[in-house]
Amino acid sequence: MSGFPPQKRLACIACTKAKRGCSKQTPSCRRCLEKKVICRYPAPRITPPYDLVFAEDGAVSAVPASSERSLLPSPASHGSGERQQQQLQQHESHTPARQSVTAEDLRHPWFLSPSSWTIDHSTNSIPSQITFSDEALTYFISQLHTWLRQYASEGHCPFIHPQLWKIHLPDCIQDAFASLSAYQSKTPATERMVMRIIENRANNLVGGHSASANEDFGVVMLDSACHLARTQALLIYKIIRLFDGNIRARAQAEKHIDTLSLWARQMWQSANLALSSDHGDASIEGGNSNGPVDTQLRTDGSITSTWQAWIFSESIRRTYLAATLTEAVYLTLKQSWAPCPGGIIFSGGAGLWEATSPSSWFNQYQQNLVNSVRCIDGNQLFTSAKPSDVDEFCHATLIVSYGLERFDRWCNESM
Repeated sequence: MSGFPPQKRLACIACTKAKRGCSKQTPSCRRCLEKKVICRYPAPRITPPYDLVFAEDGAVSAVPASSERSLLPSPASHGSGERQQQQLQQHESHTPARQSVTAEDLRHPWFLSPSSWTIDHSTNSIPSQITFSDEALTYFISQLHTWLRQYASEGHCPFIHPQLWKIHLPDCIQDAFASLSAYQSKTPATERMVMRIIENRANNLVGGHSASANEDFGVVMLDSACHLARTQALLIYKIIRLFDGNIRARAQAEKHIDTLSLWARQMWQSANLALSSDHGDASIEGGNSNGPVDTQLRTDGSITSTWQAWIFSESIRRTYLAATLTEAVYLTLKQSWAPCPGGIIFSGGAGLWEATSPSSWFNQYQQNLVNSVRCIDGNQLFTSAKPSDVDEFCHATLIVSYGLERFDRWCNESM
């Protein structure tokens, strides 16, 4: 780090959080080395003339800042794979900066990069077989019910964006919403009839999408929007029936639990396939887009188009996470453990999901300390950010993955 006086270096994030003296050494300070934790140094709050680059082993180095650096890195298909990987690592390092975004960055944002759709099945931080504490299970199930009530009353929730089906409302989403509304308003006198309606709607949904013996064939038979709609609809039915307490409803829902997992995987693979093909690189001709479903995983480079592509991309990511975590929680209730679904990157930054316009989303993106989160890298988030830096959906994934006690400790440490 020649050229940068040591006395001006900030204390590392871990020492700052713990209010302890920091030796400010690289690649790791003395205290982090003794505690065997990742040592990371924050960039100055004022945009500096250099970038802090962190290696996997925790090493930090300074490089001259590029005039074209951005919050929205370009995908690997438009540059070297090594450079794209570095951009994604920088994007996940949670370093605060208000950076200018170029037209090229808006045209090729990080969330449309094929490399951002990789599922990390490494077991470095979370074992391949995971268990959840009773408190975390109770909290997550309660959150699922809260989200469904929100969707029924407000038309959106943390995994169904208010803009997603604003223009194109698929039949399966209409059926799921009507069934959910009936469920939320049921009485003891109507409960049996409502549960029969939900059972029939769920059976019709699954029956209308017969499973193919070839899983890859099932991926290409539908576009990403159809995959997303049917997975969200089945997830709604699944949450209602698995955790309602009705024995028959639970037994019927168990028959479709493998189907939800299959559909979630196919939805993810469909998005990955779209971005890996010529279709994923195609921009929107003439800027004619009627919303996220028309835009899907493309952008013409405008803020509006990029926001719509982000909505569609993030909806897939959150639906996949909600579906896989719902299955994992239920399996844990049954057998005390569940297979780890792997880690994906999603946008957990505060205010992004709630943004009501392209400009407010873009402004929030530039202001946020944290934007993207890899769900198996929670320990890094605990040492480099505050609970207020991420949103409700991110809170839920952290609690179910790391436990309510660890999350509460993070909240107390940040006060």
